[in-house]
Amino acid sequence: MKKLQIVALSDSHNATKRVEIPDGDILIHAGDFSFQGIASEIQDFIEWMKEQPHKHKLWIAGNHELGIEDFPDNANVIDNETNSTYIHDKVIEIEGLKFLGCNFTPEFNNWAFNLTERQSKIYWENAPEADVVVCHGPPHTILDSVTPEYKYKRPLGCKHFLSYIERVKPKVTIFGHIHGSGGMHKTIEWDDGSKTECYNVSVMNEQYQLTNPSTIIEI
Repeated sequence: MKKLQIVALSDSHNATKRVEIPDGDILIHAGDFSFQGIASEIQDFIEWMKEQPHKHKLWIAGNHELGIEDFPDNANVIDNETNSTYIHDKVIEIEGLKFLGCNFTPEFNNWAFNLTERQSKIYWENAPEADVVVCHGPPHTILDSVTPEYKYKRPLGCKHFLSYIERVKPKVTIFGHIHGSGGMHKTIEWDDGSKTECYNVSVMNEQYQLTNPSTIIEI
């Protein structure tokens, strides 16, 4: 079976057009394409997405996309104008692989798509199984670390997302949000011999500078 090539990125914060995007079968933006999701930022994202030639273009929103949370129809506008698919809270199938999208991150400073501890537990306990999970934030202790000078020292990932991964054992997880681990990859090996490949695809560092390329994943 021919492998699919995924090109993934997140946390481009209005600099998406400056990120080199290689060819591939599937393009994924895992959230935070903007700073607030206002109309001009959404239009810039639409123009960028239109230019991408990939057969499948998937995206989710991040905690900075307040304009998607407050006005959900903006997601439909992006899809309709760019031939892309907003996969938050849904599963789509591509070439026999199931992709699940999730915008949610743990509650923090009243940003968009934040869940309380209880809400997060309920969400992930009921989330459907998938081969590839695209979530804006990382699972707890998996590529969720920050640099030493950053003021938030604790692991910042979601414990309930980690529990989901331990239960479902997806082939690939793609996320961003925690810039300090951007561009990193970790393999989880399970007792049954299967593996989950985890990728933090943030292209910016904690100072909001472009430091990482987009990530190429073969599956």
